[in-house]
Amino acid sequence: METTQRDTSLDILRIVACMMVVMMHAPIPLKEGQSSPMLGIISYLMAPCNGLFFMVSGALLFGRGLSFGQFIKKRLGRIVYPVVLWSVFYIFINKEKVGMEQLLWIPFYRTTACGYLWFMYALLGCYFLVPLIEPWLLKANRREQEMLLGGWLVTSALPMLTVYLGIPAFDEHTAWYYWSGFFGYFLLGWYAWQNHFTWKYVRVVGGIGMLLMVVSYMQSGLEVNINCYLHPYVILFSFVVFVSIKKLFAQYRPKTNLLATLSACTFGVYLIHSLLLNTYLKQIDIINALPVEIGILLRWGGTLLIGFSIMLLLRKIPGHKYLIG
Repeated sequence: METTQRDTSLDILRIVACMMVVMMHAPIPLKEGQSSPMLGIISYLMAPCNGLFFMVSGALLFGRGLSFGQFIKKRLGRIVYPVVLWSVFYIFINKEKVGMEQLLWIPFYRTTACGYLWFMYALLGCYFLVPLIEPWLLKANRREQEMLLGGWLVTSALPMLTVYLGIPAFDEHTAWYYWSGFFGYFLLGWYAWQNHFTWKYVRVVGGIGMLLMVVSYMQSGLEVNINCYLHPYVILFSFVVFVSIKKLFAQYRPKTNLLATLSACTFGVYLIHSLLLNTYLKQIDIINALPVEIGILLRWGGTLLIGFSIMLLLRKIPGHKYLIG
């Protein structure tokens, strides 16, 4: 069965983002005296992983023309049920480390039994904004969208300047604080999907991102109050990866629905990868005794292989959407 151009590109982006998330979390703390440049490379180059997930959601969800009630009714359950079930699961798995009172946290805050679930709460908050922003977005021209996204990018860069301007590090009381946030990725995803960009444009954006990444590295020992996933270089790299995959696979027509199937599993792989990595694969002494780089690759590949295999099996269960989205 052939998939549409949009489905193919976005499916690949989801899979790539999922692979990047697992790679980001695959390393373990180094022993004293150990070092590996691979850890720094992973930290910087895998950082766009969550931004890509948000961008794919923006590209898919905007333009549906649903009312607020219809949108929430149709989309809410695909996040809420899996997050609740997996939060409870992680709490019971980690019962010796995590108090049972955290069951009461679930509607409001991710459990410390699985810190990676923060992403789901951010995603849920963005979902509520989609039907509210959509009417303006569909009427806005490219220039207007670029002005809004440009403001988001500039405000995300402001914390980097505090160390040079001699002003206190930014906090929640900063005037521009509420311009920043993960919803910007939703808008960026729609903008990147709806418009055409030349390879020259992509290279320029990537070059600027590289410069900002160098600045980030130089500021790593300073007190810069900035979310790593909202750093301007991460935003630009997310855009570059998104547009590049869109352009590379614009004419790709798969003969099977394998990509679509794997893409549908990525949400579940995100939910389970903490269990596979932290509870099992990071505790295997044989892997941990290997060179750092080999250990990372084995944990990364093992998590993806096992995670996708489990999700493919769970998809055969009736009502699987309540478990893995």
